[in-house]
This record gives sequence, structure tokens and C-alpha cells, in this order.
Amino acid sequence: MKELISIIIPMYNEEESLPYLYDRLVKLAEKISNYNMEFLFVNDGSKDNSLEIVKQYRVNDSRVC
Repeated sequence: MKELISIIIPMYNEEESLPYLYDRLVKLAEKISNYNMEFLFVNDGSKDNSLEIVKQYRVNDSRVC
């Protein structure tokens, strides 16, 4: 059984940087395929579309929480 790596990402109005960050996280997960990974996004009351962007990632990627 693979061990789990949890990456916790605090976010506050990160709408512009989320696509870049998510792309990097996916590439990282591909490089260390001998581990299971989860990406825990913690929304701190963003007033932009950060939460909606993460929700959309979740639709297609079960690692996003």
C-alpha cells in the first residue's frame, strides 16, 4: 500500500495563481508516483473565484480536497 502525502494549501484571493500552482502539483504527483497524494485547499474567506476554481479541479481530480 502506498503512503499518503497531504499538501495543505492556504488560499486567500489566489484566483490568478491557482492554475499555475495546480499544474505544478499535478507534475509533482506524476514524478513521485510511488506515493498517493492529496491537495488540501483551505479557503480563508476569498472574495474572488478561488473557491470556485478549486471546486472545478475537484470535479476531475479526486486528489483535490
